[in-house]
Amino acid sequence: MNAHVEAGSLRPGSGHVHQHAGDVFTCDRRQDFVPHVIRTHRGGRWRRVDRSKNAGEWAKFVHRSEMLVFDVDDGGEGGPGIVTGVIPSKEDAAARLAALAPVPGTAVAEIGTDCGWTAACLDHLLQGGQVVTVADTERLAEIARQRLRPYPRVRVVSGSRAGVLGPAGSFHGLLSHRAVRRVPWEWITRVRPGGRLCLPVRTALGGSSTLLVLTVARDGASASGRFHAGPAPQTVWLREHRPGEGTSVESQGSPRASEALDARGAHVRPAARLFAGLLRPDLRMQVVRGVAQLEGEVADRLRIHDHQASRAVVFLHSPRIYEWGPRDLGSDLFDALGRWQAAGEPEVEQLGVTITETEHTLWLGAPDGPSWRLPELHTITGEVERHAT
Repeated sequence: MNAHVEAGSLRPGSGHVHQHAGDVFTCDRRQDFVPHVIRTHRGGRWRRVDRSKNAGEWAKFVHRSEMLVFDVDDGGEGGPGIVTGVIPSKEDAAARLAALAPVPGTAVAEIGTDCGWTAACLDHLLQGGQVVTVADTERLAEIARQRLRPYPRVRVVSGSRAGVLGPAGSFHGLLSHRAVRRVPWEWITRVRPGGRLCLPVRTALGGSSTLLVLTVARDGASASGRFHAGPAPQTVWLREHRPGEGTSVESQGSPRASEALDARGAHVRPAARLFAGLLRPDLRMQVVRGVAQLEGEVADRLRIHDHQASRAVVFLHSPRIYEWGPRDLGSDLFDALGRWQAAGEPEVEQLGVTITETEHTLWLGAPDGPSWRLPELHTITGEVERHAT
């Protein structure tokens, strides 16, 4: 499914793609849900735009076709600047709703309530169905409840555990607005056989999220589906899946130096980052654009660390790898990128995953095609996310 082509087709079997999108977004206007204070990023910090003090500037940002940020550091001041509350663009919301294809009269779970706008859109589409939407915190839940008072069929809950959604098999579909590095198995168990899950997947290698649509098997013992091509969803992390900063590794002593194979290009391809990031979930990568000249070329480089005791720097002009700590992180990264190249450099839409309670498999073309079993994911708390893709 191409998310760009079908972004407005919000109901199965609908007609002109923009018609139904207009219906939903006219009835449930995004600006009616936006808090009076939003945040914009300027000069390396988040600044407040208060509607009561500057209605014109507030309206300018609200009517732009882009994601809005309304909460940073859970409302605190002087924090690290972590985005904790957003409102997706109309295009993003339409693409996710199209991929989920909710059926009137059914029950849908939503992860990431934010201000409640997308829950209202779901309520409109379900036409008498049920929406249970999960806010990250009780504070955000209360913000959404205030705006969802005209929507009595929408229930807002808060918490990070799937148990807040109720028992297994409670829903016909699940829509997440929070990016995950693995799909929690508990989410899959909440969806009935034949139901869909639509969610953004992101890795710690950087880049944007990729939309994944899964269908739960008839026996409920697995879920399988493809990644979708199209505009990358703008999302924030599910809190438990945020990549940690890791332990600082001092550059003591001489680093191990080696040559990097095929360093140019592959690391910037979205499909390559997705593939390598799923195979190496403990690696975090940052692309640094150089300003100093080194051997006649700009010193673009990659910074890699494993959240523990190893780090590496890859200079892309050479290309050369310099590594500290017990692991050869550069080799790990380029081994994963090499597997993507050996598989024929597949695009995002050629890749999919199959999930069971104990195994999580990335595949090419079809579930019975070439495949790679994915390793366990260690969350920022050090716990192992065993029931995930």
